[in-house]
Amino acid sequence: MDFQEYLNLQRRTFVQYYRCLSTSLLNKENLDEDSNFLIMPPSALDRLTGLNIEFPMLFQIKNPSTELATHCGVLEFIADEGFIHMPSRLMAHLGIQENEVVLVRNTRLPTATFVKLRPHTTDFLGVSHHKELLEYNIRNKFQCLTAGETIAVAEGDRRFYLDLLETRPADAVCTLNTDCEVDFAPPLDYVEPPRAPAPAPVASSQGSGEPPQFTGAAARMDGKPVEQPPPAPVPAGGRHGDQPRQPAQFTGVAMRMDGKPVELPPPPTPSPAAASAGALGAPKRKIRFDAPAAGSGVSKGKEGAGAGKEQEKRFSGTQYSLKD
Repeated sequence: MDFQEYLNLQRRTFVQYYRCLSTSLLNKENLDEDSNFLIMPPSALDRLTGLNIEFPMLFQIKNPSTELATHCGVLEFIADEGFIHMPSRLMAHLGIQENEVVLVRNTRLPTATFVKLRPHTTDFLGVSHHKELLEYNIRNKFQCLTAGETIAVAEGDRRFYLDLLETRPADAVCTLNTDCEVDFAPPLDYVEPPRAPAPAPVASSQGSGEPPQFTGAAARMDGKPVEQPPPAPVPAGGRHGDQPRQPAQFTGVAMRMDGKPVELPPPPTPSPAAASAGALGAPKRKIRFDAPAAGSGVSKGKEGAGAGKEQEKRFSGTQYSLKD
């Protein structure tokens, strides 16, 4: 910023060069080095009052040589003329040494709606009341937050450092009288647990043309020894591997869970028609149950009588009526 621009800004707003000192030099008990409050000279208050600056009074502090900037509130107007005091943490962030010049300018910041924080250590995860801890520290120490900085929150003698990864709706926000969403990134010293090794692939029998083989031991439910089937005969002049392996047959005895003897059904006897159809390779027919057509009768001649007897022979079940 050149001198002419500096003079033009002074007519419209508060902008001033000051030499910077740390707040620890004041030896005041109510000053917190973890906060971002400024101590300014009384002349600054007169100037701000004449410009009708609205509350809260927020300021941008910039290092003129590096253009690094941060944002602060004001706590008191008791500093010596030409000087301001600010926390040493912010001085280190701006790269400012004692008695170096900074540019102070009042500003307006949007109200915070979202803040993303990253703890430095996993000890912060052990705190059971993050909400109350953040509310208390931010309300008493920080009137504004700037993305890219590190803040410190305290609980008794414990101090937790948090990086401000993101703030919305701007890179610098006001934290007064707002409901703000807070998100947390993994701590800097967080180490992910090692992943479990993937299980070794099991050799599959697909594509080999053979069924999967059972590798266990055969056993019977009654405790008797299992009768193994005889080995398949080997063709003359060949080897066991010349013929495809047949699946093993079940050689046990059928049993019921209640101990009663098992009644085996007799083997079905195929009808001559089915046998002939199977022999010829004729396809199976679909059976369709339809209502009889109107006007269709059954002839009472010999053919009808013979057909009736044949039907009686084929139907061996009990006759029922839907009316019963």
